[in-house]
Amino acid sequence: MSQEDTTELNNHIQQHNVSQAAVVARGQDLLKTLLLLSGGALAVCASFFSAKVDLPPSTILPVQLAWVFLTGAIIFFGMSLTLLLGRDYLFGEIVSRQLEEWKQGRPDPNEPELSKKWDCGIWGTGLLGLLCFVLGMACFTFAAWRFLSEQIPLIG
Repeated sequence: MSQEDTTELNNHIQQHNVSQAAVVARGQDLLKTLLLLSGGALAVCASFFSAKVDLPPSTILPVQLAWVFLTGAIIFFGMSLTLLLGRDYLFGEIVSRQLEEWKQGRPDPNEPELSKKWDCGIWGTGLLGLLCFVLGMACFTFAAWRFLSEQIPLIG
């Protein structure tokens, strides 16, 4: 491989790494945002309950489901972030050991690749969290609609 080919390959690898880091950062930001929104929705509901508002019976089940789904979203988003951190930590450890081997003149260190199970776990928990978030917010929206339609008959 010529010096020019090596330089081009290194530039391509660096561009790929920058792109991957940006994707992971955006994914983390999205997870954190949805986690914050889930907790915020629960906090708003808790403050509503602390005001001791009488909820119509038609709103009780949707509110209960919203709490369950939003709590599930928080749990799944937390799991997804934890798995993301674990995967990246293991990747860093593997690369660190490879660099040490290369420094000692061993050109092909025998290091295992990261299991695709990490990615499946991250995506699986993230998508379950997103589903729970959407369902929880839909339940809260429905409960608010029912509450308001019973308070203000024009809406219903």
